Amino acid sequence: MTAVLELDAPIAPTNTDDPGERSAVAIATSVGGHVFDVLSGRRTVREVDEHLSSRVAGLLLTTRLHAAQGPEHRVRSVHACPITEYAVEACMVVGTHDRVRALVLRVERDGEHWVCTRLSLV
Repeated sequence: MTAVLELDAPIAPTNTDDPGERSAVAIATSVGGHVFDVLSGRRTVREVDEHLSSRVAGLLLTTRLHAAQGPEHRVRSVHACPITEYAVEACMVVGTHDRVRALVLRVERDGEHWVCTRLSLV
C-alpha cells in the first residue's frame, strides 16, 4: 500500500502510531526527491524551482553528484522530523553499492508548496 500526501497540506495528524513523523517523511521524500533529481542530473533546477528557495536553487546550479549518473544511484532512506506544523528537517541517505552520501535539508511550507529552504551535502 502506498500513502499519498498532498504537498499543499500542512503536516496533519492521522490515526497511526507516529503520524507527525510519517507525514514529515512523506514531505521530505517528495521535496528531497526533487533535490536529488537535480543533483543527479535527472532534472533541471527550472523543472523543480517551485520546491526550491532561491538560495537552494543557486547552490544546486553549482553542485552535482559526479557519480550519480546511473540507475544504481538511489535514495536509500529518508529520516525526517517535524519542527513546526509548517517545517520539516530531514536527512536523505543516497548512494550506490559502494558509496554513500547524505543530503540534509529543511523543508518549509510557502503558500501552496513545500519548499527546500536549506540544503547541505555530507
